[in-house]
Amino acid sequence: MRVIPVNETLLTNVVAVSTATPDVDLDGKPKANRDGLPVHVVQVAVTYNGDASLLKVKVAGEPPKVSVGVPVALVGLTGTQWAMTDRHGISWSAREIRPLPAAPPPAAPPAGKN
Repeated sequence: MRVIPVNETLLTNVVAVSTATPDVDLDGKPKANRDGLPVHVVQVAVTYNGDASLLKVKVAGEPPKVSVGVPVALVGLTGTQWAMTDRHGISWSAREIRPLPAAPPPAAPPAGKN
């Protein structure tokens, strides 16, 4: 399988559209990575060159503390090509998914000015 690193700085409007949930196998058992760390999945909406996509991003270890609608940073994002019989795709993973600081509210106009 080929692993493709992604330049996260080229992605815009990266927003969590789900909270972290455990990644489970077909029997409903939680998955773990090669180091035995639990794997969690967060659905993320991203924009690149004006096109929007929904990615299911996996992260190992502690579940990311993200909320729906919160802008996030995808640290160490990679895509891994996979193929099974006539199906194929890309599996997305990151070292970390963290919420970005909230933008400050817009400044109020000075008093007496309209």
